[in-house]
Amino acid sequence: MVTRRAFLPAVCCFVLLSVAAMPEAVWAQRDAGAKARGDFTFYARSGGSHINAAHAHASHYHQYLSQSQTASPRIVRMSGSAINHHIDLTQQHLEGMRDHFTETGDKKSLAAVDTIEQHLADAKHHHATAESKARVSPEDIESMRESVDQLRVSLDKAITAYGDLLSKHGLAEETVPAKKSKKVRRRAADE
Repeated sequence: MVTRRAFLPAVCCFVLLSVAAMPEAVWAQRDAGAKARGDFTFYARSGGSHINAAHAHASHYHQYLSQSQTASPRIVRMSGSAINHHIDLTQQHLEGMRDHFTETGDKKSLAAVDTIEQHLADAKHHHATAESKARVSPEDIESMRESVDQLRVSLDKAITAYGDLLSKHGLAEETVPAKKSKKVRRRAADE
């Protein structure tokens, strides 16, 4: 005879083993209720958080370079890790949004995703340039700061395009746009 006390752990163990035995593909596929649950909204909001976090890290990095005589290899690595991490996560969320727009046949939104992805690719390029400069000449702060300025301009453009896309889908009030410095706003306007 199974007691109540022994029954619950046995059921829990069975459920956990059953879930663990499921193939990974089962978890990766979107089911019919994904749209109704708001998968798009999750991707949109979370992607917005990550793109703003990348911008915040780039701003901290720029401020550090403004106050430093030489670049610390550790800070360069940490900044690179944080900025790239958030850009990568933004790109993953954009993939989820792309799937949604492909399903719905929304070609204008797909084009907007392409634009955002290009700005993010530009941001990664500028960041890689700054890292390269730091390895070669850690004392050439001005050159690194210029690359980080370009990184921030690319992120500003991505944030603007991202905000426009979310606004089109009624989610603009739910994102917090990154604040732009006057210098970054001027450069973005010039390009």
